[in-house]
Amino acid sequence: MNKATKGCSKTSLDMVCVSDVEVKPINWLWPGRIAKGKISLIAGHPGQGKSTVTVSIAAIVSSGGVWPVDDVPAEPANVVILSSEDDVADTIKPRLIAAGADVERVYVIRGVKSEGGSRLFSLRHDLEALESIEAGLLIIDPVTAYLDGVDSHKNAEVRSALQPIVEYAARKGIAVLCVSHLNKAEKLEAISRVSGSMAFVATARGTYLVEPDRDDASRRLFYPLKNNIGRDSDGLAFRLESRYLKDGVETSVVVWESMPVPVPGGGAEGNNAVARACKFLSSFLGNGSIEVTRIREKGEKQGHSWSSLRRAKDELGIRSRKEGMSDGWIWDLPSPDPEDAQDAQDAQPGEVSTFGKDEHLRAQDELGRADG
Repeated sequence: MNKATKGCSKTSLDMVCVSDVEVKPINWLWPGRIAKGKISLIAGHPGQGKSTVTVSIAAIVSSGGVWPVDDVPAEPANVVILSSEDDVADTIKPRLIAAGADVERVYVIRGVKSEGGSRLFSLRHDLEALESIEAGLLIIDPVTAYLDGVDSHKNAEVRSALQPIVEYAARKGIAVLCVSHLNKAEKLEAISRVSGSMAFVATARGTYLVEPDRDDASRRLFYPLKNNIGRDSDGLAFRLESRYLKDGVETSVVVWESMPVPVPGGGAEGNNAVARACKFLSSFLGNGSIEVTRIREKGEKQGHSWSSLRRAKDELGIRSRKEGMSDGWIWDLPSPDPEDAQDAQDAQPGEVSTFGKDEHLRAQDELGRADG
């Protein structure tokens, strides 16, 4: 008998020696934000666009679209939606069409068939029915509607009800995205304002908040409250815009902004992704110019997203240049001499190659986009 289990013969433990476990990377649905095999949570007050955001995510997954800001294509997959608040015909489908979804890949569970008709799906009793479904994303909106009698303010009850979903997500390798509301305790820190027990936030590996921009009533912010498994990520911004479908039906769609935004209060777990990226770049470029490919590789290994690195580049006034047409892009810190080049858009002609002073606006970086 292994000495670690000596004296445990009366109890059957599900235990494994760490040396026998094969290390594997996180499998991401939305890289750095929403993981497959895990539960994620989106919270916000009614009317701020939480459900429309989930539709946008469903559209990207179903169609193999490109994730906003990160510019990374999604792997096409089926999407399953549990929605107790929105009708399929007049709300969910119109929003999906407006968002560019492949509606043949999206399925809505309207209930569970029984002798008396149909009843609401229960995460406590009906989870087995999802075993045969092959999908990349399951949306539960709102999660409290499907807990079937669980007191959503009691930690023990919520943890017990959510554990089967955690195990289901891991077993199926599916991303589970739950939606929740915020309570009215505006003076509490944001992570404590998620409605119900803190077990919802504790169980989710990533929790995101949707709220209005205080400086622009028509703008919404989407940013992390916590991220246990991903790198620090920036916030995103979007607007809700009206769309008219070809049959005259009016609906709404999320229009994401192309650049990340600072996270209020310093970001997930109190860290500011851009500030950290600035420190990294200042240190890494301290001894001279470095190729962008090396910067990105090193930065991502240290947990910095490419979007954070690009924003940090702008904040630090880092200059982009090429020494030859066939060479890659190079970044270097601006000179401390105020009479030397000012910033990436104002470098002296002597520091720009013979291809022209505006070449950084025309040439393409290693991602195929205009650098600078």
